[in-house]
Amino acid sequence: MSQGFAIELYLDPALENQVLKAWNVLARRQISTHLIEMESRPHITLFSTPFLEPSKLEPLLRAFASKHDPLPLSFSSLATFPNDADNLFFLAPTPTLALLHLQSQLCDAIRKEGVEIGDDYALDSWIPNCPVARHVPKQRLSEAFTLLRELKLPVSGYADVKTDLDMIIHLRRPYLSRF
Repeated sequence: MSQGFAIELYLDPALENQVLKAWNVLARRQISTHLIEMESRPHITLFSTPFLEPSKLEPLLRAFASKHDPLPLSFSSLATFPNDADNLFFLAPTPTLALLHLQSQLCDAIRKEGVEIGDDYALDSWIPNCPVARHVPKQRLSEAFTLLRELKLPVSGYADVKTDLDMIIHLRRPYLSRF
């Protein structure tokens, strides 16, 4: 039975800690603890599907990861998606050619395996993002935004596909609707 999964790009420890600071600020104010409670890690989702057995792509992912060097990342802005029912806040990385090319190459390789790429991860519509708050109560959106604006942006670091290869294949938990 396929359970679906996401392929996530994890951050180096220093950059991850910067994102965790944002999570903790919102948790201390009891605005959003969802990402902490689900034991997530700061990441950028490169691809996600609700219906695929992860083992189908494991050889492809190992080969893909072996060909890529650490990727520089800089989170330069705070954003949210319009009309998002999850009230998701995220840090947006500066969309470098290296990041866009990595995601595009990955989706091309997955497509060659006969896996359909959903609209959210298609070349012209993928929006790279690193979630910092999810399920923010509507009446606290402005408070969350004000707190998150105090982050010292940009924050920069690296993501290394090889470093977290065993963790890059993140099994989808049944209660997740996106990631």
